Amino acid sequence: MWRLGAAGALLLFAAAGACTNGDDGMDPNPAVPTTVDIFPDSVLLTYINEAKPFRATVYDQNGSLMTAPVSWSVSDTSVLSVAFDSVNATVTAVANGTARVLAVAGEAEDTVTVLVQQRGSRLEILSGNEQEGLQGTTLSEPLVVTVVDFGGTIAGGVRVAFAPDEESGTVSDTVAESDAEGRASTEWTLGDGRRQSVTASVGLDRRKFSATAFADPPMPDYALLEALHFTRLDPLDTDTIEVGAVISNLGDGAGPARFPVRLTLDGETLRTVQVDRIAPGTAETVTFTLGPLEVGTRQVGLEIDPGGAVVEWEEENNSAAGTLTVVRQREVRLGEPVTLESSTVGEVFLFRVEVPEAGNEALNIELSGGSGDADLFGHYDERPAYRYQYRCFGVATGSDELCQMAPARAGTYHIAVHAFTPFGPSTLTVTVGGKPVDPFDIELVILDGGTGEQESALARAADRWESVIARDVFDWDHGAFDRVPAGTCGPGSPEVTDEVDDIRVFVTIHAIDGPGNTMAQAGPCWVRPYPLEGAEGIWLQPTLAALVLDEADAAQMESAGMLESFVTHEMAHALGFVPAVWERHDRLRNPSVPDSPGADTHFDGPLAVAAFDAAGGTGYMRAKVPVENGGTAGFSDSHWRESVFGDELMSALLTGDAQPLSLITIESLYDIGYEVNLGAADAFVVRGVGARGAGGVVIDLGDDVAAWPVRVLRMGAGRGK
Repeated sequence: MWRLGAAGALLLFAAAGACTNGDDGMDPNPAVPTTVDIFPDSVLLTYINEAKPFRATVYDQNGSLMTAPVSWSVSDTSVLSVAFDSVNATVTAVANGTARVLAVAGEAEDTVTVLVQQRGSRLEILSGNEQEGLQGTTLSEPLVVTVVDFGGTIAGGVRVAFAPDEESGTVSDTVAESDAEGRASTEWTLGDGRRQSVTASVGLDRRKFSATAFADPPMPDYALLEALHFTRLDPLDTDTIEVGAVISNLGDGAGPARFPVRLTLDGETLRTVQVDRIAPGTAETVTFTLGPLEVGTRQVGLEIDPGGAVVEWEEENNSAAGTLTVVRQREVRLGEPVTLESSTVGEVFLFRVEVPEAGNEALNIELSGGSGDADLFGHYDERPAYRYQYRCFGVATGSDELCQMAPARAGTYHIAVHAFTPFGPSTLTVTVGGKPVDPFDIELVILDGGTGEQESALARAADRWESVIARDVFDWDHGAFDRVPAGTCGPGSPEVTDEVDDIRVFVTIHAIDGPGNTMAQAGPCWVRPYPLEGAEGIWLQPTLAALVLDEADAAQMESAGMLESFVTHEMAHALGFVPAVWERHDRLRNPSVPDSPGADTHFDGPLAVAAFDAAGGTGYMRAKVPVENGGTAGFSDSHWRESVFGDELMSALLTGDAQPLSLITIESLYDIGYEVNLGAADAFVVRGVGARGAGGVVIDLGDDVAAWPVRVLRMGAGRGK
């Protein structure tokens, strides 16, 4: 590198000036465009309307860059179009072919060659799909696809592959080139399969042709397309269960008059039955009775035509299997203690106890003594599938737990003891009576309005329901777990940050809409969750509820002598006699709200249905227990059907000289999780359709079920057992 000082630079500048300027001040050797270079120097365009930019660089006679105007053109405008400014150009594909791009600056020029060759990007099936034909014959219609390029233009000259799937025969051309209209085709000769397919592909795109083949003579294709169905997946070692399967005939023939189906257990044949032929395109359900089985994991299988005697389209779809986990349940006798312990976290002990006759006292399931932490669960009648489906639970820290269920009913009770940590040795004892039962408490909070008599009627209604519900539910500490914001439980409701035992009902008596129309609004606002991880969404009993009475209607009810029945009815809604709670306990069937006024709405609780039958409802021929329908929000789906129940307290109208609280209503509370006192029921007989009391008073309660949402509280820390 040469470096010049300041003086040297000035001399050089002067010398240069002396050499380049003539007497007239003009440059005697002006720059002339001598060379043009186009970039890029080769291009492939793969779809119509694909555009590519080009740039021209101009050099003078000395090889130096210079600025000069450039004109652009293409040799074949049927292949390419060009748009340009003084230096740059954009070339766009018009059709397949080859053309040159020319850039000219003065006397200099450069050309590049551009190839337009469409590539297939997508296929569209034009014809030949979903045909039918005999095995081994060529279908009447060829398989035809249309090829389009990336820009969506029909593409000719593109190679399309056609590949038959397994047992799907052959094609005349495995590769076909698309014509000027973008069409590629092949002929398909069917193979041995029942449902056959050919895949057409170009690039990454795939399209599948399907066809149905027929045999000559026709053949059946018996298939087990679904998994086996079991009445339950965790049967006891004393249970018998049903195994069901759906057998479909996917073929075109019916086959022999009968065909064999084999049931296996752990790979060994249990029995084989003969099934009557199944018509093509139809299905039949077969059922086997299985058990009792030994404890452990058991594999159950079903196989159609195990000997292969039936000629079918396919044999691979002739079997299905399922897994059972068989568990042991020990029997416990009333009053006889059982000792148990576990060194394994998560171990579950199952027991059952038979109660020979019903009683009014509680059934006590008690676990006591030992170290560690065990959880206790109890349930009446059918054994639940999961721990959090048991109605009674003890999940406190430690191994001393008590479950009480009232009343003690005749029949089977199921018990589960879960090792939250290793525990024991502990003693499990089941008894009837002899232990105090914590009562159910209703806390009334009068927020606004009301006369002395109205408050007294509310207190008597609370006392009545406290006598009906036979046992408390676990307390909920809103300060520790889930604070309830103000205004979320009826008008003017306060924030709740303390412990609730067992339900708090906020009462407001003020003007709603004057006499008649809406007389009250009542219902729960917040409900307890089941206090176990994995049980989120399981609703238990309400912790907070609201009851709003129209002051004008309350005064009229007081004058008519029906105030106590009125508020007792509304308090039942507060306790959970509402559609939202029924639905979450899977009790409400065929609701009529919002748009099915003619639905046969009913409450499907087993104890309530039994009480309905016992009260004279055995001859009722529709679904039980009938609930008011009609599709009216706040009224329908939330009361017993008036035409069947007449004067009963929870029917849609208050009628008659007395409004009995029936055993049906009490058992409906049991069906949604409350323990109940059956002796608190009034005498009541189902009179049937058209029932109506002898009294002349008829009170239409209107939309007395509140529209506010029912929310489930969140499980807080310390409740995750």
